[in-house]
Amino acid sequence: MKFDVVPMISVNEIVFGMKREEIRAILGNATEFYKFEDDEVATDDFGFCHVFYDAQDRCEAIEIFNESEVYINDKLIFPTDFNVALDAVEDFEQDDDGLISYANSIGIYAPDEEMESILIGKKGYYDDEN
Repeated sequence: MKFDVVPMISVNEIVFGMKREEIRAILGNATEFYKFEDDEVATDDFGFCHVFYDAQDRCEAIEIFNESEVYINDKLIFPTDFNVALDAVEDFEQDDDGLISYANSIGIYAPDEEMESILIGKKGYYDDEN
């Protein structure tokens, strides 16, 4: 599946801030689960992606897995190698688990530099981690 991203705004036709029901109408059936032990709001699993919601059930982030392709400004940024991703998103920083752009709310999970997933969030999604 191909995803076109407008950082902090949208992933394909999903716009950050949309309600859970609206996203399910677009993506289909989901399985709810709690990704982390301290999560207060359930995450939707659509198989090819996870969608995270805030306490008002509004979309705040989407994690896409490596069976899909993610583009920003018609440039493939996932899955690819670090150099290509670093060229496409200038403010990516390397951390222990991959790449992160605080300014664009994008994180690539890549243990051992092998890209496994990319998370695109609403504006400020990573602010508490910075």
